[in-house]
Amino acid sequence: MIQKQWNDSSKADPDEVKHLCQEWEMHPLVAEILLRRGHETNEEIKSFLYPSLNNLCDPYELRQMHEAIELLKDTVVNNRRIVILGDYDVDGITATAIMLEFLRGSGAQNLDFFIPNRLKHGYGLTETSTDILLEMNPDLVITVDNGITAALEVQRLNNEGVKTIVTDHHLADVNLLPSGIVVNPNHPECSYPFKKISGCGVALKLIMALRKSLRESEWWTAEHPEPNLRYSLDLAALGTVADVVPLVEENRVITHHGLLVMNEKPRIAIQVLQRLKKVNTISSRTLAFQFAPLLNAAGRLQDADMAVRFLLSEDREEAEKMAQKLDSANLERREKEEEMLETALNLAETQKQDPALILASPEFHEGINGIVATRLVELFYKPVIVLTENEIKLKGSGRSIPELNLKDALSDCSDLLERFGGHAAAAGCSLIPDNFSEFRKRFIALCVERLPASLDPKLQLDGSLELPELTNMFVEQLDRLQPFGEGNPEPTFSVKTPELPFKRLKEKHVKWEVNGNVEIIGWNRANTFAEKPPSRLAVNLGFNEFRGRRKIQLTIQDSRV
Repeated sequence: MIQKQWNDSSKADPDEVKHLCQEWEMHPLVAEILLRRGHETNEEIKSFLYPSLNNLCDPYELRQMHEAIELLKDTVVNNRRIVILGDYDVDGITATAIMLEFLRGSGAQNLDFFIPNRLKHGYGLTETSTDILLEMNPDLVITVDNGITAALEVQRLNNEGVKTIVTDHHLADVNLLPSGIVVNPNHPECSYPFKKISGCGVALKLIMALRKSLRESEWWTAEHPEPNLRYSLDLAALGTVADVVPLVEENRVITHHGLLVMNEKPRIAIQVLQRLKKVNTISSRTLAFQFAPLLNAAGRLQDADMAVRFLLSEDREEAEKMAQKLDSANLERREKEEEMLETALNLAETQKQDPALILASPEFHEGINGIVATRLVELFYKPVIVLTENEIKLKGSGRSIPELNLKDALSDCSDLLERFGGHAAAAGCSLIPDNFSEFRKRFIALCVERLPASLDPKLQLDGSLELPELTNMFVEQLDRLQPFGEGNPEPTFSVKTPELPFKRLKEKHVKWEVNGNVEIIGWNRANTFAEKPPSRLAVNLGFNEFRGRRKIQLTIQDSRV
């Protein structure tokens, strides 16, 4: 793994730090973090520390929301057939579940959903998935978390008399924009103020607007009472965190309140996941590293529709059975991932001098390409594209580094690709084998042109800590900065490695017990530390609660010899 450059960014204006410490009774390091992350005034700090649902943008600021609601309300009121087309990742799964749950609660009876199988149908609204949608005989198709580049498929549905509402958040290609109603903050004509909302966030906005419109029409009755959308925020938070969108502004509000719902009044599926994963308090880390991989496994190796049914299940026994299946699929995914990583590392050895890795093999499982690409970016710190190869097509996923916009690079290779789409940091594509050599050559050339000559991954530190000085109050104040994730990273500090020998956990992990109240954990570091004991550690801080006892736990993120 490439050595990271540690940058201690803990310096802030002393007078401003002192003011915040006095005004908010805050630890100086916590005050510095808030200042560095752009929260300076009392109003900004209050908005950050106490995210309010009142700060959510008006859904009608989204382009064509009025048209979408007019069509959707007419379809619901007249009980016409609605089919929701989702995506097989957690963002698409939760967006589908949000729409289904609300529409069912609204009295829509002629309702169904379809999530394409990534191996059989491809991503989103493809020619194959359009065939299946037409067989389902809908009056209206609503896409969630997909559809922004499906111009031909939307036109085909319209030609067959099927109306469409495309809801998405992916970046648009002006040459592939679908006609009709498109609700997407990243549509080139959309002036929505927050562009980083997730796919499930857009779905949430749609039902917020629909609920209001139905209220104005006096639709809600004792039989169909107006839903409290607070209880949809748990699903929106799960999809938002899983999709690695920045946890700032609207996304922070949605995630904060969604986590409150999960911890205060969890639905059956969340209760089952808590028990399965032995989780007491659910945080954004829980969603990202425990719940999301399990749900994602359905779409990677099987069919994601089971994950939708699991999230909406009202039968505990049924939910527990589905959770076990999802957990088994996730274990299978991990095994395949390790096998693929070994193959990928062997292929990468022949490209280690190149500014990017473009790896293709018939041994790669299409559902796991993105995970392996992520692992390789962590190891090599360069853009990576991992493609499953067969005689007809190469198809896969890419992950990038901040210095290269992957979506833009793929766009500049679009004449060599059958399909592509995604974001700056993560995208997918497919192409025919005859174009692979030229695609690789052009992509590498783009990387040479756009990447700096020297690339050094950086680890931003929020200060240096002395272990004896750690207190529960300091860690509690850090916890107030949650939810952590993209755009609001978990604070990282450097500490001196304890002079005590570490204990081995399951032979792979390390643990120091510094005193009765502080412990340091390092996952999968036992062999490395035994060979080269580190002098300093970069750590995150939190609490570990076990059998009623709470300890401050430092989790190692990096080390220095």
